[in-house]
Amino acid sequence: MRYTPIVIVVAVVALGALVFVQKPDQLSANAETHRFAQIQEAVIGGALLLDVRTPSEYAAGHIDGASNLPLQEIQSGALPNIGTDKTIYVYCQSGNRSAQATTILKKAGYTVEDLGGIEDVVAIGGTL
Repeated sequence: MRYTPIVIVVAVVALGALVFVQKPDQLSANAETHRFAQIQEAVIGGALLLDVRTPSEYAAGHIDGASNLPLQEIQSGALPNIGTDKTIYVYCQSGNRSAQATTILKKAGYTVEDLGGIEDVVAIGGTL
C-alpha cells in the first residue's frame, strides 16, 4: 500500500512524457502538410511547380499541378515560361537533378526553391 502513490506518480510522469514526445511529431506533420498548401497557393498566384525529370518519368506519375521541363533541356538553355519575379518550386526523382536545375535557374535570375525528390514533395503534402 505504501508504494501505491509512488507507482501512480511514475505512471503519470510516464504518460506525460509520451504526450510530449508525440505532439511535436503531430505538429511537424501538420506543418509539413501546410507547407505544400502554401506552395499550391503560390502556384495559383503565378508561381511554378516544376518537375525536371524526363518526359517518360513525368508521364508515369507526377505531383498534381506540376509542369515538366527536363533538366537536360534546362542545361541546353531552355527556360521556364514565367517571369523572374515569380518563384519556381523544383523537384525531381531523388533531389540531384532538382539541385542542378536550381543552380542553373538561379544563375538565370529566377527565384527558385529546391523541394528535393518526389517523395520529399509527397512528405510535405503533395499528391500524385
